[in-house]
Amino acid sequence: MPVVTSSILVDAPVGTVFDISNRIDQWPVMIPEYLKTEILDVEGRKIWFRLTNKEGASWVSWRMLYPPYVAYAERYDPVAPFKFNHLTWAYQPLPGNRTQMVWDMYFELADEKSAEEEQWRASMQEHTEANQKSMRAYIEAAVASSKTSAAGSGDTART
Repeated sequence: MPVVTSSILVDAPVGTVFDISNRIDQWPVMIPEYLKTEILDVEGRKIWFRLTNKEGASWVSWRMLYPPYVAYAERYDPVAPFKFNHLTWAYQPLPGNRTQMVWDMYFELADEKSAEEEQWRASMQEHTEANQKSMRAYIEAAVASSKTSAAGSGDTART
């Protein structure tokens, strides 16, 4: 079973990283390869959504949130070209209000695609690393913006 793993340090607290990275409706802003997301249903911590990429491919997935340390997802429909595609995003708090964000993707291609498994794994690895870098930049910019807003919101009125 192929596995794609990518890890990145984010200069933000774990709760903030978890919260922002799991705003599925914002993924097209955070991750350039995604064109559109649509939240289909929310069942407690489970979110059903449709994701469309820039090439026009679209699929339904679900994501289960276990704040602030784990999010688990599965591609649901269509599963093809996979037999299965499961993703785990883990978040580890680090000193200095930093977070280690690790994405693991476990998959198996359908039988007719199995000869292409290594090419798919390499492509998915490349996309995962690019997506993490884009998401990190988005999160760190949001944190910096909130710090700037907070610093500028002090009461400067004089009596």
